[in-house]
This record gives sequence, structure tokens and C-alpha cells, in this order.
Amino acid sequence: MLKFHEIFRPSIPDSYFEQAVDLWLGFDAGHLGSQMYQDHKAMMGQRPMSGVLTWENYAKHGTFPNINKDALLSGIKYIFDPNCMNLPLIEFGPGSMEDASLLVKTFQPKEYIPVDYSVGVIKQAMDMASLEKNCLIRPAVLDFFAEDNSPLIDSPALGILLGVTISNIPGPIPEAPPSQALIKAFQNITCTMPAGGFFLVSMDTCQDEKLIKSYYNEPWHRLFGVNHIYRMAEELPMHNFDPDGFEYYPVWHENCGLLAHTVRAMKDQIFEMGKNKEIAISVKEGDVFHYNNSFKYNPEFFEDCAEKAGLKIIRHWQGESTIRLYLFSFSPKETK
Repeated sequence: MLKFHEIFRPSIPDSYFEQAVDLWLGFDAGHLGSQMYQDHKAMMGQRPMSGVLTWENYAKHGTFPNINKDALLSGIKYIFDPNCMNLPLIEFGPGSMEDASLLVKTFQPKEYIPVDYSVGVIKQAMDMASLEKNCLIRPAVLDFFAEDNSPLIDSPALGILLGVTISNIPGPIPEAPPSQALIKAFQNITCTMPAGGFFLVSMDTCQDEKLIKSYYNEPWHRLFGVNHIYRMAEELPMHNFDPDGFEYYPVWHENCGLLAHTVRAMKDQIFEMGKNKEIAISVKEGDVFHYNNSFKYNPEFFEDCAEKAGLKIIRHWQGESTIRLYLFSFSPKETK
């Protein structure tokens, strides 16, 4: 029997239009990360531009995703703790869920909960459920960086956040490394596990601008980096808008250790947004629009933020790459 049961799919406000308006008018920045992985029908000529498909292609061919995979394969035996065995496993941002089988095999949970803002995770989880006969699959669709998320489990659990996704905390470019935002991200994630447990997370220590840009400027990521522009043209009330007029453009901010994911206008264009064309947008060639973040953390900074968020280091591991794995423990949340 297929052991699959969706936890819940909470009602998520349709804020994509407002987020898009904020991007073009400069009212917000670094805030579209959760929208990047959505499945959609937009095309670039004959090429499908779905966030799910363009991400899967980058995950398969890209240098940085494969460095992350190698780090997990090499480091899992060093980061392993027997106290994590058989605990419910909650994976935040599983992406294509290629790591899920390894994690289930390693920790042997009776319950696996993939968590993502993209409803595409439901289909992927169903496919996995057909292979994992002894593990109940219970997906949850939510933005795990958001505040006030509901508990996902009422018993101690092992939470996992891989792919250095902890680097994608949203927000405009800060003046310094984002201590308060990172502390809050840790707290927002662990609040979904109020009975306490463990948290396995990967992060990137690289501060080499040339190397970082090379990872994200590969052709597969360049397509992923503009998929949301094509989605806007496909799904939102936009008029006279040409998505071909933008290119992916990575910008490094050394002061805060941020690789800002942006799109840059390749031509002038004026377009309108809204059913009645009520919002006019003027874009000039060379204009840059910051839509998502990839922070690169100093280990001491990362560990200090984790401690302030209530996490205790059990062990950490780093191989030859700049990817570092951490296993933390955290106590049950106090009930009011």
C-alpha cells in the first residue's frame, strides 16, 4: 500500500503580483526566493521555463549543486549521530528530492516530511512514496523562512536543510552580515518542530568573488535565474512586457558576504501591470533588479547566530570544498 498522506496545504495568499510590483518599483528586494521554484507553463521560444524544470536542469549539470551533493555523500558518515536514528525526518527545501533516498536510508525514519513552498513537491513526494514502502510520506507546503508557521510534528524530530539553502534568507542588501535575519531563520525553521530534536544544515564559507560568480553564471543557472520573469509574463496581468529583455546578473557584496541574484535590463521598455493597466513601469537599459540572496557565511559568525537561536553544535564537518555540514541539537519549545 502506498504510504502517502499530505499533512496540509495551508491557504497561501496570492502575493506574487504584489511581490512583482515591489521588485520593479524598488519597494522590496531579495524577496522572491520562494517563488523561484514554482512550476509554470511559460516558454522562452521553444524552451520550457518552469522553475521546477530549470532548477532540475541546473541541479543535474551545475558545478555548485554537484559540489553540494559530493559534500553530503562524503560528510554524512562524519556528521551521523545514532541519536538521530528512526526520528521523524523533516527535509526543508528538498528540491528534486535526490537526497531524500540517501537520508531515509541513513536515518531510517518511519516518517518523512518534505517541506517546500512549491506544490510541485507533492508530486515528487508521491513518486518517492512508491519506492519507500516502510516510510510514511507526509508533505507540507509552506514557506519555511516565514514567521508563525504551524508545527509539523508533535514529537522530537530530525530537521534537515541542505543545498546551502540557509543562504537564501530574504531581504534587501544589508550593511553587514545578516545576524538578526539568520537567527530568525533558525528560529522560524525550528519552531515547526516544537518538541525539539536535531537540525542538520549545510552552508557555504566561500568569500572568493570570482569563484562564486562562476558557480552561478553557468548557463543552466542563468536560465533558472530568469524563469520568474517569464512566469510573470505568463501568469500576471502585464501589458507590453518583454521577458526577453532581461538577463541574469550576479552581484557580489563583500561587506555582507552576499551574492545578490539580480536581473539586468538589456533594453529600455515601458510596461503596465494590473487588469486595468493601473501601474506603469519604466525600465532603462542597464537597470538591475535584485530578487534573491545567496549569503556566504564565516563559520564563527554562523555558529554564533545558531547559538543565539537556541541551537547547540553536536559536530561539524568540512572536506576539500567550501561546503560545511553542521549537526545541531535544540530543546523543546516552552509552552505558554
